[in-house]
Amino acid sequence: MVETVMALGGLVVLAGARVLYRWIGSRARVQLAQVHQQGASDRVRLLPPGSVLVETRADGQLRVEVGAEGRSARAR
Repeated sequence: MVETVMALGGLVVLAGARVLYRWIGSRARVQLAQVHQQGASDRVRLLPPGSVLVETRADGQLRVEVGAEGRSARAR
């Protein structure tokens, strides 16, 4: 009986540790995405109208046209 309770307690601790590990990992990914987005926003603010900012990342490519005439960012 004592062994069963200890085994179940161990499983609960392991499951809790796994959930905590996954939660911390997902928070880190969210924070990293926020840092990348903020960095791109800061760089775009410094560019003159008509400029194009292209950033290549592991997850894809970001292309921003600053003050492009006749185009709307929402139209794409």
